[in-house]
Amino acid sequence: MGLSKPLDIALIGTGHRSQVVYRPIFAALRREGVRLVAVCDPVREHADAYAESLGVPAFYSIRELVRALPMEAAVVTAPVEVHHAISCYLSENGIHSVTETSMADTLAQAQDMVRVAKKARVVMRVGEQFFRLPFERLAQRVAKTGFLGPIRRIISTFDHTGYHNNSSWVVFYGAHPLTAQAVEHTMPVAPHHSMAHRFHTQETFHAHFYTFPGDRLVADMTSNGKGLLGRYPRPGYTQIEGERGAIVWRAASRWNCPLHQGEGEVRYCSDYALETNGVADTVFPIVQMSESDLIKSMSIHLPVGHIEYINPFYAPTEHANGALNFYHAAVAEQVLDFARAVRGEETTPEFSAEDALMAMMMEVACRESILRKGEQIALPLTGDLESERRVHEALKAKNGVDPLDVEGMLARAIPRA
Repeated sequence: MGLSKPLDIALIGTGHRSQVVYRPIFAALRREGVRLVAVCDPVREHADAYAESLGVPAFYSIRELVRALPMEAAVVTAPVEVHHAISCYLSENGIHSVTETSMADTLAQAQDMVRVAKKARVVMRVGEQFFRLPFERLAQRVAKTGFLGPIRRIISTFDHTGYHNNSSWVVFYGAHPLTAQAVEHTMPVAPHHSMAHRFHTQETFHAHFYTFPGDRLVADMTSNGKGLLGRYPRPGYTQIEGERGAIVWRAASRWNCPLHQGEGEVRYCSDYALETNGVADTVFPIVQMSESDLIKSMSIHLPVGHIEYINPFYAPTEHANGALNFYHAAVAEQVLDFARAVRGEETTPEFSAEDALMAMMMEVACRESILRKGEQIALPLTGDLESERRVHEALKAKNGVDPLDVEGMLARAIPRA
């Protein structure tokens, strides 16, 4: 599983996500050959505290980091507004990078990130972990058996519309969509906090629809992805529909439960059921094995065989300091896959830069569809888009610089050293 030759990486951005998601995975990654050697953040106290806790040097500007060059590659967890600027700057300096989702604010930025990386001949990836979670892995494997016949429709409610789910649909179907369509509805709600720094007075319902080659459809809907205000909690309810049955996944508890990933089964129609009433008459439960809130495995036993997901970063309780839960394991897996690509040990990427760009296109197409009152939008996107122009102008007004101006955005958001 580990690299043939170690890879030294820097972490750019030491905010909330770096603290709660990335900090726990570095020990496990080091055992696989991915070594954190530096951190970078313009807020000195944040960079210093993070660096000291992990025993690595701190940098306060990306330019300073690139001049010192203690690494070959970087993991970017900075705000989305500077993803484009940082990614392009790293690529132009010959540094491989993987950037957190969402990829960028605009499609033009995302396209530029891919173009600059190709020109520089460096590996540029977007760190997407949702399709690597246990149920998603298991569902992919069940679908590939053909047990339920071809899967032509996925219904997802109260999970996570947007870039994360878009990426999951691209990976599940192994194809890029042909069209996107969306509607939304916003209503006032009782003022409330979802986090200390996130205050809400309204809530928006999103409904996104994608068609894929082979007459396949995804319907992806939610009004509140974290189960606030009594809404259905994440992971919501997902129904993956085949010709003679369905793979079902639903929330098993409240959003903030340690094992909130859910519960599910495969529902199957026997030949007898198809000949009589068409009601699924056999249910195969999805079984989860866990220890101390850590998912060890998820499996299902079907007539076509035993299908299993195994947490690649699980460790027994006596080695708990090296274990990762299912979410952190998915993040660690995507960083390790990126490292393999840098080392030339990966031939066919599971989620390529082009796939990442399509996930962005899907989101932008939905924005455009909403502006056009639910019109179906052809993919891939071409031509001028009103939704892109609006986002571009809003970013320009906010930052006082063109969002495609790499140096300008770095100077605006990350002080020069």
